[in-house]
Amino acid sequence: MGMLYKKLLRFTYALEHNAVFGSIKRGLLLLTPVLIVGAVALMLRNLPVPAFHAWISQAAGGQLHMALGFIYDATIGIMSLGLLCGISYSYAETFPEADRTFCLVAVMAALGSFFVLFCVRGDGGFDFASLGAVSMFGAILCSIGATALLRALSRYLPACFRSYSAGTDVQFQVSVSLIVPLALCLMFFTLLSLGVKGLFGVENISEMLSGGMMALFANVPGELGKGILFVLLTDLLWLFGIHGGNVMEPVALAYFAPLDENPMAIVCKTFVDNFALIGGSGATLCLLLALLLCSRSSENRRLAWCSLPFGIFNMNEPLVFGLPVILNPILFLPFLAVPVVSMLIAYLATACGFMPVVTSSVTWTTPVPLSGLAISGSINGALVQLVILAAGTLIYIPFVRLAERMQQARTQIDLEDLRRVYWAENRAASGSRYNFLERPGNIGGVAKMVVEQLHRDIRAGVIPLKYQPQVDESGRVCGAEALLRWNFHGTPLEPPLVITLAQEGGIFDQLTDCILDLAAAEAVRFREALKRPFTVSVNISAQEANNAPFIRRVAKRVDEAGLAGSFCLEVTEDTALEHYGGIAENLRYLSEHGIMTAIDDFSMGQTSLKYLQENSFHFVKLDGALVRQLLDSPRSQDIVRAIVGLGEDLHFKVVAEYVENERLKDVLAGLGCALFQGYLYSPAIPADELVEYVRSRDQGKGRD
Repeated sequence: MGMLYKKLLRFTYALEHNAVFGSIKRGLLLLTPVLIVGAVALMLRNLPVPAFHAWISQAAGGQLHMALGFIYDATIGIMSLGLLCGISYSYAETFPEADRTFCLVAVMAALGSFFVLFCVRGDGGFDFASLGAVSMFGAILCSIGATALLRALSRYLPACFRSYSAGTDVQFQVSVSLIVPLALCLMFFTLLSLGVKGLFGVENISEMLSGGMMALFANVPGELGKGILFVLLTDLLWLFGIHGGNVMEPVALAYFAPLDENPMAIVCKTFVDNFALIGGSGATLCLLLALLLCSRSSENRRLAWCSLPFGIFNMNEPLVFGLPVILNPILFLPFLAVPVVSMLIAYLATACGFMPVVTSSVTWTTPVPLSGLAISGSINGALVQLVILAAGTLIYIPFVRLAERMQQARTQIDLEDLRRVYWAENRAASGSRYNFLERPGNIGGVAKMVVEQLHRDIRAGVIPLKYQPQVDESGRVCGAEALLRWNFHGTPLEPPLVITLAQEGGIFDQLTDCILDLAAAEAVRFREALKRPFTVSVNISAQEANNAPFIRRVAKRVDEAGLAGSFCLEVTEDTALEHYGGIAENLRYLSEHGIMTAIDDFSMGQTSLKYLQENSFHFVKLDGALVRQLLDSPRSQDIVRAIVGLGEDLHFKVVAEYVENERLKDVLAGLGCALFQGYLYSPAIPADELVEYVRSRDQGKGRD
C-alpha cells in the first residue's frame, strides 16, 4: 500500500509540475469567481418556488429577470472563452523566453483557433452557444495547441519570415515579429476546421461527439445497461472538460422513452437526473457532503460552504471547477463510480417495488429529497435519495482524505523548493532575486498560497511569536526579543522568507502592526506576572523607522499600554540609514515617549558606522557572524572591544546574540558586553514558558 501511495504521489506531483496540466488547472481555478456569480444568477432565475419565480419574472416589468439572464450569459454563458484566455496566458508564461506581449498574442491565437474550430458554422454564421460549457474541452485543446504552435513558429521560422520593426518600443518590435507566426497559426486551424467539417459532415465537433455516442448505444442491451453507460459517459466527458449533458442530450432523447410513452420503463431522463446524478454530474452533492464532514483542509471546507447553496439546487460548477474535479486523478474514480452505484440502488428499489416507477418530472433545481418525493409520488422516493446520499458520501470520503493527504505532501515539496530557491538567491545576492509571486509554475503558486494564508492569519490576529531571553552579567533575565515563528500548514517558515513574501504581497505593514500589537499585549502580561521591570524588543525595518505616521502609531500604542521604559524597537534594515532622512527625528520622538531603540546586526563596516553618525540608539546588537568568530579570532575581539568603547562614549549598551556556551559568554563579558542572548540560556520560547523561565531564574538568583 505504501508503494502504491508513493507511485501515486509521484504521478500527481509530475502532473502538478507539468506545464500543460498546471496551466489547465490555473485556468480552471480562475473561473471560480465567474462561476459563482453566474451560479447565483442562475439559481435566482430557477428557484423551484412558484411564488418567488412569479415575483422575479414580473419585478420591475421583467427587467430583474432579464438582468439575471444577462449576468448568466456574461459569466457561465461564456465560460469556455474565459477558460481559453486563462489557460493560454498561463501556458505562454511557462516559456522562459516569453514576455507579456507574447502571452497576449498567444491569447489572441487561441481565441482565433477556437472560433474557427467550434464557433463558426458551415453557413458562415457564429454559434454563440459554443462559448459556454459545451465547448470547454475545445477551449482546453485550442489554448494549449495554438500557444505551442505560435511558440514553435516564432522560434523556428527562418528570419526572413519573421518581420521586425525599427523603433525604440520593445513591445512593438515583439508584436510585429509575431505577425507571420500568428497568421500561419490561424491558417493552420482554419484548414483543420474545414477538413473536420468536410470529412464528417458536421457543423461543429460537439455534433461529431454526439454522433459517436449514438453509435455506442446501438449495441447496448436493456434500459439498465444504457442507463449505466449514459451516466458513465456523461461523467467521463465532464472529467475531461466536456459538457457531458449537452453532448449526451441526443442520446437521452433517442434511447430514454418519455414518461407518457412507456409508463413501465424504470430508466428515463428524469430518473437519471434525480437519482444517479444527484447534485449534478458525478453526484457531486455527495462530494460536497464528504468535504463538509471530513475535510481537514480549510481551503476545501471554505469552498464546500461556498458551493453548498448551489449544490442544494443541483448546480455543481463552483465545486467542479473550484476544487477542481476536472482532470483530478484522485477524484476520477469516485466521480465515475458514485453515479453508477446510485443508479443501481434506485433501479433495485424500483424493480423490487419499494419505490414506484417515476411518473412525473420536476424543475431541475428541485432539491433532495423533495425531488424524489415529487417524481415518484411516494415518500419512499425521498428515502431512496437519502440512502443514495449516504452511500455516495461514504464512497467519496476516503478519496477526499487521500486527495488532501497527497495535496499536503505536494505542498510540502513545493515549500521545500521555494525555501531552496530563496536561500540560493539570498546567498547569490543578485539584484534580480525574489519576485516569487510573479513566477510561473509551482514556485509562484505556493508563494501565493503562503501569502494568502499569512494575510488571513494577520486579519485574525493569530501570528505566533516566541521570545528569546536577554540576560545581564549577573544572570538576571532583564528582557526578551519577540521573534516571528509563523508556519504554513504545519511547516515552519524562516522569518526572512516570510518577511520577503509579505513585502511582495503588500502586507508587510499589516504584519508589522500585528506583531507590535501582540508583543505589546504580551509585554503588559510579563510586567504584571513578573512584578518587575522587563523589556520586550521588536524588530522593524529602516523604512518603517523613517515613517513618521508609523512611529507615532507605535508611540501611541506604547503610551496606551503603559510600557514606557520597557519597550524597544530594533532596526534590522541592511541598507544604509543615510537613505532615510527622517530617522533621526523619529528616534528622538520615540525616546521622548520612553521607547528604546537598537541597531541589529552591527559590525564595524561603513554602513554600520553610518547608523551611529546621525542617530542615537540605546542598544547595539553585535552581528552574529562577528560573535561566532570571537573565540578563534583575536581581531574579532578587538572589534568588539572597540564597539564597547564606542558605546561608552556614545552612551549605548552592547548586546551579544548567538551566545551558545559559557566560554563565549565569559569572553564577551570580559570585553564589556552588557547583555547576552543565545542558546546558552534559552532558545525562543512561547510567552507562557518565558514567564516560568524568568521566575525559575529569579528564584535561583535569590538562593544564590
